Amino acid sequence: MHLNCWVRYSERRERRRSVRRVPIKKVQQSVPTGAVAPPPVRPPPVWVPPRPAPPLDPAEELVEYPSDDDVPMATSIKHALWMVACYRALDHWCARRTDVYLAIDLLVYYERGNNSVSVAPDVFVSFGVPMLDLMSYKVWAAGKPPDAVWEFGPPSSVKGDAGEKKETYRRMGVREYWLVDPYGEHHDPRLQGFELVDGEYVNLPWEKRLDGTVAVWSPVLQLEQHLTEGWPPWTPEIGPVDANSQSGQILTEGRLRFWDRQTGKYLELPEEELERLRSEAESRAARDARARAGADRARAEAEAQIARDARARAEAEAQIARDARARAEAEAQIARDVRARAEAEARAARDARARAAEMRKTKALEARIAELQAGTRVPRDPD
Repeated sequence: MHLNCWVRYSERRERRRSVRRVPIKKVQQSVPTGAVAPPPVRPPPVWVPPRPAPPLDPAEELVEYPSDDDVPMATSIKHALWMVACYRALDHWCARRTDVYLAIDLLVYYERGNNSVSVAPDVFVSFGVPMLDLMSYKVWAAGKPPDAVWEFGPPSSVKGDAGEKKETYRRMGVREYWLVDPYGEHHDPRLQGFELVDGEYVNLPWEKRLDGTVAVWSPVLQLEQHLTEGWPPWTPEIGPVDANSQSGQILTEGRLRFWDRQTGKYLELPEEELERLRSEAESRAARDARARAGADRARAEAEAQIARDARARAEAEAQIARDARARAEAEAQIARDVRARAEAEARAARDARARAAEMRKTKALEARIAELQAGTRVPRDPD
């Protein structure tokens, strides 16, 4: 009973505050490979709001209902760890709801006015009952018995959990009863579920998978309960082989877990959710860092390409300028060649005229000479 106080006051203190009901998005159901098919479809049980309890009898007002039965909550480390892990997973799952009463190792009184008969389930949940800080659960005050109970029986109590307690829960009207045999010494499978049908408990269908996991569907929770089979070698006397990390090994390698078919994930313990969120944050940070590095590389490559394009454009413009200068020089040279040719042609024309004049003079002189030689008077050339 001592761990009960620790759980109530340390873990549920924050949840007792009023919280806003957050709607849950509907997602497509995802069933893991080899998942257990739900039992034959039948109308889900309809919960009727509890009627107010009748007035207390004056004699009953004097009855005290103790909150401790002097029975140890757990007799082994595995028993305690599995109980707490189950409670904390369900507690974290129901954290946003105020109409779910969840307790661990809390006395349940089921006969009004009789404080000598009670039972203390390892874990139980009651839907439609406000989450209050109760020292004990009175069926008549809550208006209903628990909807589901779990018994994580150590070797010394497994037979009692499967016999006397089971009968007590049946008479109380508990809709589901779950028996977990941590050591696998008394029951096969080690996880067994019972549903109350017409006043009698009937076994819920179960499946044992290739990896040894036992899977059972819970109609009350609408969750699939899985019990993994693997854990380090263990005996009640000496505990796990690696005593330095026994808690981590027991919880990691073997425990009761709850599979949500709607989300396709297991219910998480708070530290598991924090670790997942931290890992996702680190993954996002790494992806963002890679994306930033990629963007920086792309920007650097773009800037380098822009610089290369600018240099190429400058070189092209310089080449165009050189070509323009070369073309201008070529045109100037052509102009010079044209002028030189014109000048040469003019000189040639002058030379031709000069030669023609010289030839005329020579011919005239030869004619004069011939005339003189012949004694013939030749008219004088005016030139």
